[in-house]
Amino acid sequence: MKAHSSLAFAAVFLAFSVPAFAQVPGADQTAPAPAQTETAPNLRAQTRTMETVLLSAVQNGVDRLAQKINEVAPGVRLFAGQPHAHGYQVDSVGWFFDVEVPEIYPGVADLYLDLLPTGVRGQAPPPNGGMNVGNSVPKSDPMQAAVVRDPNGEYRLAIREALIDAMIDFGQMPLKPSEMLTVGARGPDPMGGPNVSSSGVLLVLSITGDDLMQFRQGKITRTDVKTRIKIKEAAR
Repeated sequence: MKAHSSLAFAAVFLAFSVPAFAQVPGADQTAPAPAQTETAPNLRAQTRTMETVLLSAVQNGVDRLAQKINEVAPGVRLFAGQPHAHGYQVDSVGWFFDVEVPEIYPGVADLYLDLLPTGVRGQAPPPNGGMNVGNSVPKSDPMQAAVVRDPNGEYRLAIREALIDAMIDFGQMPLKPSEMLTVGARGPDPMGGPNVSSSGVLLVLSITGDDLMQFRQGKITRTDVKTRIKIKEAAR
């Protein structure tokens, strides 16, 4: 069931993020068709490596937010489930990686916000990270800087940035210049259990093989290549 759901998700979002997929003659709209190559064992190894990189990126984002949350609310378990990743090659389109990310338990974010100090709860983050500017003596408030005021929003941002960095630094899958490396992030399958929230975010990140190659050859900067990543994000 898990693999079938993952395949369906990949097909839907390849069509969503790469319109050319719908134009590929004979393309299977139910599941991506694996490409035929003469180096299948090497491709499988590369695919597993990329899956591991994406899993590590997601887990790092989870761990960083969990650490911040536990500084205010020790022992609170924020996330449900473990990350999973599966990669697929699609002829004439490129590579798609379906990444299942843990979700925040329903009500836990609200519980955490209720535990925030009264003087901090609901306040906007201080400008410049709490630092004064100009010739005045810098001042900072460690509590203000560490507080997570929007767990769901910060989690989405952390996952997005972690996956973008993974694509830029480790996206070594074989791609033609016009083909795409696409990563789709989603919450757990709703069949995973009744205690898992269904309010996760669907995130699709895509970049061309040409853009990745230009970055690796030093023709464009890291900032440039980040701006070339197509980002589509919508509430589920």
